[in-house]
Amino acid sequence: MGEGVQINDATLQRRLQELESFVKSQAREIRALEKIEGLLDRSRELETENRALREKVEELRTFWTLSKILSSTLNMEEVFRLALHLIGRSLQVDAYSLFLMDDTSGRLVIKASFGLPEERAHALSLNLGEGISGLVAESGQPMLVSDVSADTRFVERACFPTHGAFLCVPLQIKRGPIIGVLNAHKPEPQAFTRADVEQFQAVANQVAVALENAQLYQRTKELSSRDELTGLFNRRYFFENLETEVQRARRYRRAFTTLMLDLDQFKHYNDTHGHLFGDQVLRQAAEILLANTRRADVVARFGGEEFVIMLPEIDKEAGALVAEKIRLKIADYPFHGRERQPSGQLTVTIGVATYPIDSDNGLELVDLADRALYVGKRQGGNSVVISSGQDRPPRQLA
Repeated sequence: MGEGVQINDATLQRRLQELESFVKSQAREIRALEKIEGLLDRSRELETENRALREKVEELRTFWTLSKILSSTLNMEEVFRLALHLIGRSLQVDAYSLFLMDDTSGRLVIKASFGLPEERAHALSLNLGEGISGLVAESGQPMLVSDVSADTRFVERACFPTHGAFLCVPLQIKRGPIIGVLNAHKPEPQAFTRADVEQFQAVANQVAVALENAQLYQRTKELSSRDELTGLFNRRYFFENLETEVQRARRYRRAFTTLMLDLDQFKHYNDTHGHLFGDQVLRQAAEILLANTRRADVVARFGGEEFVIMLPEIDKEAGALVAEKIRLKIADYPFHGRERQPSGQLTVTIGVATYPIDSDNGLELVDLADRALYVGKRQGGNSVVISSGQDRPPRQLA
């Protein structure tokens, strides 16, 4: 019996050893699995971090591209176009717009848009505090509307879709005044995130800098192309635009008319009242010219008391009517001391020449209008004289 117990004990000992070895093996495998699981977890964490890093790199690349492209132009319209293109690409939105504050009306007006009905979009303007855009322009803080269908403040529904998510951020130049807002729309509610707000605001900051540069350039350019006394365009600017208009009219087979104007007996006025009053007359005459022409027309001071006007898309008959209207307005205006002029009033003589009927050369056209003007001067002034080309005498209208 004792011997049998010893055998059993040996067997039990062996089995215990085998079990111990198995447990150790299992423990090693568990540790290995835990290590593998830990590595897999870390791998997933690294993948998440890498994805976030890639997204950040892509975002920085977008902003770098945005900055580079926007800084490549000082043309305002080009800034608008590039800004909208990059907004759509970076945020993947279906409709977006750029509002700017209008200096004259003090209202927000759409300067550029994408994905919106053109007529309705450009008819929309908002006061400060009106609509989401007006509220953002007033507060300087971005606004995210998760579902515009449930927001009564969303007056932009006049041109934006009436459902989905809406994001609006301010355009502000270096902590200065708000100059406008950028809007973006997605058709699904809750489609924008807080990260989108930050990204969109960063885009808006880049656009604001580009707009500031373009506006500064435009103001500088205008100052260099303006007559200091009257505020009208100067002679150099007129001739630059004359050549452009000739090329456009030739390409599209359109007419345009040039008016040359000279205040009658202005030397007598200056000798009688002095140059300060003479300067005042020139400024008042300039205001009359601007009030009786279109924004598309180029009104310039040619020199001294001479002015020149280019009327795009205006034929000879219509140009003569504009000239006659200006002649009458000048004659009726109560200039200081006009009663002491030889005719009892201050008047103007105007020469009219039209492309291409009188000439298809810009400089020649101005010369023909000038010749017609001096025909009127020799005949007593206060008249409109229409050029009939180089080989025919000019015709006096009044």
